[in-house]
Amino acid sequence: MKKADILIFGDICPDNDYKELFGKSGTQVFDESIRQMIQESVFVVGNLECPATKETVAITKCGPTLKAEPEDVAFLKKTGFDALSLANNHILDYGQKAVNETTDCCDANDLLHFGAGKNKTEAAKPMVVDIAGKKVGFLSFAEAEFNLAGENTPGANHFDVYTSLEDIATLKQQCAYVVVLYHGGIEHYKNPSPLLQKKCRAMAKAGADLVLCQHSHCIGTVEKWGDATILYGQGNTAFGYREGNAAWNEGFAVAIHLDTNSISLYLMQATPGGIVLASEEANKNRINRLKSDSEQIGDAEFIKEQWDAYCAAQEALDLALVYGKNRVYNKLNRILHNALMNTFYKGKKQMITMNLIRCEAHHEVVTTILENNVFKDK
Repeated sequence: MKKADILIFGDICPDNDYKELFGKSGTQVFDESIRQMIQESVFVVGNLECPATKETVAITKCGPTLKAEPEDVAFLKKTGFDALSLANNHILDYGQKAVNETTDCCDANDLLHFGAGKNKTEAAKPMVVDIAGKKVGFLSFAEAEFNLAGENTPGANHFDVYTSLEDIATLKQQCAYVVVLYHGGIEHYKNPSPLLQKKCRAMAKAGADLVLCQHSHCIGTVEKWGDATILYGQGNTAFGYREGNAAWNEGFAVAIHLDTNSISLYLMQATPGGIVLASEEANKNRINRLKSDSEQIGDAEFIKEQWDAYCAAQEALDLALVYGKNRVYNKLNRILHNALMNTFYKGKKQMITMNLIRCEAHHEVVTTILENNVFKDK
């Protein structure tokens, strides 16, 4: 195992079934081999996919709400982490005070952090560190959910094509190596969508040497784009264990070697008792499968075919959600393979909805109306 100048872990959430393994009563969520790999690396980064807070009341949102305790941040520091990315879809799950508490907790434990802050400007600041005699820049972006920083409110750094690519280019002018962590894409889907691939390739063109997509909770596919490497799905690091779900229970630690501008991948696997480093044979086999899965992702037609198939499978659920139907309707529509939607919301009605969502001007109007209605009391 070659020593890493930079070691990057994926999604970490000290919640649910792994809550007691984060240093409680002397426990360890990472096995000895992973802890040794961390200790031997020059600089270690992870994505903390939740706030670290004492707040007990979650915000109102769709989807799960997650949190860590401040002690969990101290545990990660003691384990050997040097920095945490905070740009993700859960950082605001316990409100604005929890975001500030998280960044303050990182500061108190001498952990660098990036990707979230007290306002939009602070959240967008890159992290620049000297590693092995080179300046290395890190930027972290999240897609828009219930998580983003505002002009005067805390939250995550939003990926905005009109400003973020320029931020990457500016950072590249200052640094020998640039890492972008992108928290977005489709959960449990291994291929990039056409839009995600376009975004990540644009990040590489702007100056990123490595683009790591997190959030999908599965290992995805990988491609070289110019001189950059793009990994469309790093997989989980420590997000609990799910019986019989091999994709959920695996993830790569990504090691960067600055002398050769290359990376190595190390497979980790979740067990009921924590995260273990896979054997050399299992690691080799998983990397070979990654390469095999990635053979066609340079083919735009293949990407479109896979994406169309995924969207077709989602149609019965997502169309009903778009039209605001209740849980009973949604379940019945799925059982009937979208028959309800095809009967009552077809033709012109779907055309109107498509135009409201797809057209940039209409999309902005509808989004503003919904945001103002949803957040009017906040």
